[in-house]
Amino acid sequence: MNRYDQIMQIQAVIFDRDLTLLYFDPAQLAAVEEQMAAIAPELPQHAAVRAWTSWPGPWPQHRDDEPAFWADFWASLGHTHGLQPAQIVRLTVEVGAIYHTTFGAYPDAAPTVRSLRSGGLRLAILTNYELPSVDRTLANAGIDPAQFDVALTSAMLGVYKPDRRAFLATAEALNLPPSACLFVDDLAENVAAARSVGMLAYQIDRSLPVDDLDAARLSTLDSLIGLLLPPFTRD
Repeated sequence: MNRYDQIMQIQAVIFDRDLTLLYFDPAQLAAVEEQMAAIAPELPQHAAVRAWTSWPGPWPQHRDDEPAFWADFWASLGHTHGLQPAQIVRLTVEVGAIYHTTFGAYPDAAPTVRSLRSGGLRLAILTNYELPSVDRTLANAGIDPAQFDVALTSAMLGVYKPDRRAFLATAEALNLPPSACLFVDDLAENVAAARSVGMLAYQIDRSLPVDDLDAARLSTLDSLIGLLLPPFTRD
């Protein structure tokens, strides 16, 4: 089947989140680090990041599980670094409440999402980020989370991309066959895995000066509008 025939079957677009729609904002990350330092000056710089990357689990599977996760996370970190109970409570409440502010949106993200949605396509997110509160990160970055039919995380699914099961589960959640889904991610291995289950898939690489459609690489998310929507439906 050629690319045109594949595109004509597409009913939904599945986005990776990090480095596809959103990025980690260095200024906001620094602000959170400053707040942690104000609460617990004895906490080494980047200690929370190191603890995050080495966290053995469990990760929350539902948004309602996140408060308990943050309590466990900060209690473990506080014990490691000899923090006082009051400091641990403040870190749990104050930092856990603002983690979502560390994300920003790429300029092409919100306009593309709006155009695809208004053009009649269904939308989903499939991210390896562990916390299920994807809606909070989107909203903070200026993308309306209500425009997405499905938002799935690795912790919710129990598998990480590029595991084929993650892509199949997302298509199932949309109640669509994989062939009706287009997937976009910044990592080539995830794009290849999506293709292996029958999805049309593109890699987003904003370092490209222009799209390389023969290699299924996009320089901007805006290109999805031209690929998927008839001219009279575009915003």
